[in-house]
Amino acid sequence: MLEPPVPLGVGRPDSVRDLVDLLVGIADAVIGPVGPLVGVGILVGVAVVVLAVRRVGGPDTAAQRERDRAHREAQTRPPEEAARKGETYELVVKETQYDRVPPEVRGTINGLQTFVRGIPDPGDTGALDVGETVRVRVTDYGTKGTTAQARFLDRA
Repeated sequence: MLEPPVPLGVGRPDSVRDLVDLLVGIADAVIGPVGPLVGVGILVGVAVVVLAVRRVGGPDTAAQRERDRAHREAQTRPPEEAARKGETYELVVKETQYDRVPPEVRGTINGLQTFVRGIPDPGDTGALDVGETVRVRVTDYGTKGTTAQARFLDRA
């Protein structure tokens, strides 16, 4: 049985040369003897894959950075700043979830994700659609304070 060229569980390589040696050792064990040039090729290939995967995550634009900043701020904001319990608000339905028990719709009130229950039965002609505006009363906040629960009142 072949022994691995580098002990498993060894810490992070201290230098590029150590990394190349590690990659060459792995390649030797997997595909047979190879030279340092192949190790460098593998390193470059891994770097290209890592960069490609990061790029797929989406462009790092000023607009995305602004959305990320606003999202972080919204997570630290008390929910009462967006919507007060007992108050009535208009909400645009962004998602319907009639497959849940009980069924609910989702929208936002002043940037606060809000889940609305007590919606019309989907079997009736009164089912809500995405994009429809409804009136709701906020009843509670989520455990982390980043969402709200509301009760459906009527269509706006």
